[in-house]
Amino acid sequence: MKSPAGLLLSAIELDRASAIPLYRQLYLQIRKQILSGKMQGGVRLPSTRTLSKELALSRITILNAFDQLIAEGFLASRTGAGTYVGDEWESRGIADEEQRQPPRLSDLSQSMLSLRSSHFRGVSYTDWDPATPTSFLPSHSTYDAFPLAVWRRLMNRHLLKPTKAMLGYGELQGLQALRAAIAEYVFDARGIDCSAEQVVIVSGAQQAFNLLGMLLLNPQDSVWMEDPGHIAARIALQAQGAQVVPLRIDEQGIDIQQGLAECPDARLVFTTPSRQHPLGVTMSYARRQALIDWAAQYQSWIIEDDCDSELRYSGRLLPALYAMDQMARVIYVGTFSKVLFPSLRLGYVILPQALIDPFCTLRAVMDRSPPTLLQATTADFMREGHFLGHIRRMRALYQARQQELLEQLQQQLGGFFNITPVEAGMHLIAWLPPTLDDDVIARELARHNIHTYALSDYCLEHVLPPALLIGFAGTPEGQAQERVEALARALSKMGYLQPAT
Repeated sequence: MKSPAGLLLSAIELDRASAIPLYRQLYLQIRKQILSGKMQGGVRLPSTRTLSKELALSRITILNAFDQLIAEGFLASRTGAGTYVGDEWESRGIADEEQRQPPRLSDLSQSMLSLRSSHFRGVSYTDWDPATPTSFLPSHSTYDAFPLAVWRRLMNRHLLKPTKAMLGYGELQGLQALRAAIAEYVFDARGIDCSAEQVVIVSGAQQAFNLLGMLLLNPQDSVWMEDPGHIAARIALQAQGAQVVPLRIDEQGIDIQQGLAECPDARLVFTTPSRQHPLGVTMSYARRQALIDWAAQYQSWIIEDDCDSELRYSGRLLPALYAMDQMARVIYVGTFSKVLFPSLRLGYVILPQALIDPFCTLRAVMDRSPPTLLQATTADFMREGHFLGHIRRMRALYQARQQELLEQLQQQLGGFFNITPVEAGMHLIAWLPPTLDDDVIARELARHNIHTYALSDYCLEHVLPPALLIGFAGTPEGQAQERVEALARALSKMGYLQPAT
């Protein structure tokens, strides 16, 4: 006869200081052993006297636990023979192990897992220890300069007098006040003449990319993508079954002639014209007009991600592509993640009139709008002038940080990196000697707690020299020397730098 007395007694751990009654703790632990297969059907339990002695529990406590387990079918009491695990649990653990198979997933989910594994094999945010960071991740901004006192005051304004509208599901397109504030802002800053009706609030740019892919693409539709280009957008469109056509980037932006030669009837193009991500090129006026003409001729769509457009330090800022479009083929995507803070999870899409209803219908099926409280606070932040003031401060702060970090990189690593200042954005491109592998270097640096991204991560066709993306926004001026010294030490240990003679 099977007897698990030793196993059962060794597995029971009771917390006598817990608020959970002891009989309940005993019940839960015995049930867990049965469900996990560690105690199989037909096994006889130790007597209540044995358990009482070994566990230092009263028999009443043990009987209460057993009564509950018997009532639920986990145990069975046999008169004069003791208490056993119910027969229906016979060989449960063995059967579960034999029958355990990978989960059945949809084709979409399988493709997403494949796409994710092919890119996110590199540096992960979870690898970065905030307590001891030497992080040059390009998407890390500074949060200590955010005006939290102002934000808290604006948020409390709504929290202290909550309304039904504030606590309810919210408007499908987003809070009217925020949409109006965004329409006013993009008109002044980007030359976009749109109404609040054309603005839809989303939970960040990534949600916008996914919704637009669902709205505009059928499986096997072709999509022009900048190469190197925006990884998250590419994966979102590929998840809809799109066939990506990678187009080179030159000094004027995306190579439209290549697209016309390889796939003139692409369904849409994804582009970052204001500051190409990740190279930082600004698309020329002629190239912008050619892109709009192509979209009008082939009835295709242009998704314009205005990546880091607020963070421009020098050079001429051209109007948004959307502002130039007279044929209603451009869809504009913006976000507050970089200029405010990422966990805000607020972005927006500005749609041509014909796409408003279809987009909102799809949106209604997928989810509701983001939290109304955060939308209301952001609307006040914009309408009362704090937003523009914050942008001006961030421009000055990031420009100073870029200059200091660049000087340190050139002083300490000028013989290894080829690096120049950028006119906009939050990162520099540090070009490496052409014989090196940037992905290998990024991985090795991560093992030395130095975090950055390889340019090759952003490439589909690897025609560019190797490079690292060096974020400067998260490096205070006073820490630039220390962090670059840490980077130089790591590269020396890895054997990439020759010792000074």
